[in-house]
Amino acid sequence: MSANKDIAAERPKFVLLVAGFGFFALSFVGMGLGPWISLGFSMEPPAEMADANPYVDADGEKTAIGRGREVYINEGCWHCHSQFVRPVANEEFRYGPVSQAWESMYDVPNTFGTRRIGPDLAREAGRRSDDWHYAHLWNPRSTVPRSIMPKYTWMFEKEGETWKPTQKAEDLVAYLQHLGIAFKQEVRAQVWPSRVVTAGSPAISEAHQRRGEELFGLHCVGCHGETGDGQGIAADFLAPSAADLTTRYLPREEVFRVLFMGSEGTAMPSFAELTEKDLWALSSYVHDMGKSVRKPALALATDPVVIARGEVIYREKGCITCHGERGIVPPAIESGYHPAPKHFRDRLYSADYIKHVMQEGRKGTTMVPYRAIEGRELDDLVAYLNSLFATDQYKEEQP
Repeated sequence: MSANKDIAAERPKFVLLVAGFGFFALSFVGMGLGPWISLGFSMEPPAEMADANPYVDADGEKTAIGRGREVYINEGCWHCHSQFVRPVANEEFRYGPVSQAWESMYDVPNTFGTRRIGPDLAREAGRRSDDWHYAHLWNPRSTVPRSIMPKYTWMFEKEGETWKPTQKAEDLVAYLQHLGIAFKQEVRAQVWPSRVVTAGSPAISEAHQRRGEELFGLHCVGCHGETGDGQGIAADFLAPSAADLTTRYLPREEVFRVLFMGSEGTAMPSFAELTEKDLWALSSYVHDMGKSVRKPALALATDPVVIARGEVIYREKGCITCHGERGIVPPAIESGYHPAPKHFRDRLYSADYIKHVMQEGRKGTTMVPYRAIEGRELDDLVAYLNSLFATDQYKEEQP
């Protein structure tokens, strides 16, 4: 009888022992073998990336990307920025495709990072322009007004009245623009949304205007300036320069489209992550900055004889090639140039601004100076461009 009791007493210990070994084996398979097997699927790089170490050239010398990586490490950028998109918590939606093991095969030491005081940089390639990065490094508040990132002014030198990036800054930006280069097109499609069509802006209240002013201060003043004149603290670095919002009339719908889509090839990012209500509030505030341009601009486009002469100039001088028939940019031009030429159907410019661009061109774009067009020809061209504005589409403020 006592022997049976001893066996019964030992049985729970045996069960616990077996369970303990069982759970250990299960955890080993689940946490050890499982990740190891799944890692194997992400170890094989694309053919074009297999034999190309981006950090050294054929002679073993450091490339700009390699030197930039050293700057990134030495300046402690990895303390605040991670470089690892995890397959959890919608990170793929926020940052881009999930990180693959082969991406870091040349990274010794790795720069995965563990904190995200700033955004993850694993998919930074092509997300923002070089000049945006230079302005951000020189003074982060110039592009992200409430950023807590410190200034890196020692990476720049002053030439006359402007600041220019040193080799160290150029190398660092080259490295940033390399991060996630294999996924650049996927990220581009996510960062620069397709053209959006709006059905009309909602009724705008005083609350919208106050919210719009607040959002402008949060996101826009670094580039566009506090008054919208394009003279923000980032002005030295931007090419093309930030738009002077006081020289153009932008309907709320057009502002909404620009805010949602961004302007690829410029420092203007997409603000698609803002709520629709916030986008309309900000659109209304920006719209108001150029309201004074509308009536004078349309007043120049009333004489059909002048408009007809302007159309001849528009065609003969080649404006139609980029800006298209009736001021609607051809799809091939719009998708092939970054930044793309503007549609004259969707916006109005002041006469002084158009004349300035015709004389000086637009640095950072395909718009070159046309100084041969002057005098009455230039006035006629201004009238024609203003006549292209689709007043039937934007009826909110008919003069």
